[in-house]
Parts: sequence; C-alpha cells; structure tokens
Amino acid sequence: MSDYAIVIFIMVMLYTVYMGFNDGSTAIATTIVSRAMPMRSAVIIAAITQFLVPIVTFLISSEALSVAMNINSNIVSENFFTGLGDKEAFAYIFSAMFGAMLWAIIAFLLKIPNTISHTLLGGLIGAAMVAFGVNSVLWTDYVLLNVVAMVLLAPLVGFILGFIMMRVIKKVAIHATRSVSNVLTVLQRLNLIVLAGAFSSNNSQKALGVILMLGALGLASYSPESLPVWVVIVVAAALTAGMLFGGIRVINTVGRKIYKVGPIHSVVSQLTTSVVSLVGTGLGISLGMGQVMTGSVMGVGAAERMRGVHWTTAGKIVFGWCMTLPVSGGCSALMYVIVKAIMGI
Repeated sequence: MSDYAIVIFIMVMLYTVYMGFNDGSTAIATTIVSRAMPMRSAVIIAAITQFLVPIVTFLISSEALSVAMNINSNIVSENFFTGLGDKEAFAYIFSAMFGAMLWAIIAFLLKIPNTISHTLLGGLIGAAMVAFGVNSVLWTDYVLLNVVAMVLLAPLVGFILGFIMMRVIKKVAIHATRSVSNVLTVLQRLNLIVLAGAFSSNNSQKALGVILMLGALGLASYSPESLPVWVVIVVAAALTAGMLFGGIRVINTVGRKIYKVGPIHSVVSQLTTSVVSLVGTGLGISLGMGQVMTGSVMGVGAAERMRGVHWTTAGKIVFGWCMTLPVSGGCSALMYVIVKAIMGI
C-alpha cells in the first residue's frame, strides 16, 4: 500500500467511526427511549452486533459486497481513472474524503441534520465533476436513481411502510391484554439486534467501497475478488468504536423530538427500518440509514396521531437531508481545486 493509500485509509476509518457514532445511535434510539432496555445494555449488544455482522457476512460470501462494488464502479466511470498518475489519483480521492468529512463536522457543530451516506457520495461526485468533468459521473446508469432520488425516496418508503404497519398492528392488537407489553419488550430487544446488523452491513460497505476505489485508482492492489479480511475487521472495529462513543443528541432527536416513541412505536419503526435496510443492501443501494429510521418514526407517529408528530422538526430534518448532497459535493469540488494547486498538478 502506497503512502497516498495509507492517508486515504486513515481518513476512511475516521469517517467510519463517525458513521458508527451517528447511525449506531439511531439504531438503538427507540429501544432506549421506550425503556425496553437500559442504554448501557443496548449499546453493548448493538456494538457487538455491528462488529460481527460485516465480518461474518464477508467470511460466508466475499461476493456479498454489492453496495461497496456500486460505490467503487457505478458512481464515477472507471474509464477516467485509466492512466492517472498517483498524484492525480490522490488529489481526487483525498478531496472527496476531505470534503465529505468537512461537511460532516460542520453539520454536527451547527446541529444541521445530514445523512452520512449522501455526505460521502456527494464528496465522491463533487470532486469527480471538477477533476474529470461532469460526464465522468454515471448519472443515468446509477447516480440519479440510486443516489439523488434516494435522498427523499428512502425515508418516504420508510414513512409509508411505517404508517401502514402501525395502522394494521393497532387494529390487530385492539383487544390485546396488558401482557402484550412483555411481548413488545422482547420484540424490541430482538429487533435491536436485527437493526444493528442491517445498519452495520450497509455502512461497512460504504467504507469498503472507497477502499476498493483505491485499487481502481491504482493507489493500492485491492479488488472485489482479493479484498483481505483484515480490512473488513478494521472497518467493523471503526464502526463499533463510533457506536461505543454514542450520540445522545441523535437518540433524543429520533426518540423524542419527532414523536414521543412508546413500545409499540419502537417495534414498528424498528421492523420497518430493518426491512427497508436489508432490501436496500440486497439491491446494492447505499442508504441513509438514519433517514430510513427517521422516516419510519414519522410514519408510525402519523398513523397514530397526526398532530403528535413534530412536523417543524421533521421539516428541518428533511431540509438538512436535501442540503447534504450538493453542499458536500461543493466542499469536495472546492477542495480539489485547492489540493491541485498545492500539489502543482
């Protein structure tokens, strides 16, 4: 691995820690707020799950990297990587990662809702547009539907599915006894494991996708067929570290500031998010996992009591999502111009 690749690898790991911090907290939010499990226990179980799932999945089938391979080859045409020198390749991928990290930090400090998936993808797209031209981005082949449209489509699917499932379950459980609360608690605990695994599977592949790009750019020898297991272990460890740091602010936003989540809302929103996440990962779509969970909480709340949803807060979150892709892309594009000038390319 070249010195350039080592720098990018470290940046990817730092970003992966942030993914674990943000989305990991989202995965456990409703379980904690509904008091189905103490925070300490939820964090430990979710962290263990997030560490093991990517590794076990990779060991079972190293071909189960559809999200990573799409990031590697379907965002920017690999034709534009051919013949690149190490400096030019480094300038592109460094600018993409730095721009994504910059916007993630700004959004966190200013409390602007953002989606870590589209922050990363926006960085890759924005830097590519300046480095290789607008036509280097595979807009019609993949990006428009699977990246741009997913900014609103993924949470919308979560909202609709959560709304429908909540209405159905409320009707089915209308004559349920108080003992159903015990069942809901057990379901939340089981769902926590499934949800943490779903989040980890999708998010780990985002990091692996960028690492595979190092191979496509000629900065490392990685390929989908020869990715070492130690790389997957390091990515899983970074996600777990972020999970253990925890994001109390994220937990409060998802569990309380959108809708006051109770046990039944937690079960439905968890189940909804798990279904959407697993399907998305199976289709190779890099989802904003926090988006899906937030959308499902909105849908569940709206199904029970429309006025109970804090629509002002929801609106601010959606606005933040819409800003993410263009702003992170702009940050990366500007960074490429600066890096190119500094390196004298």
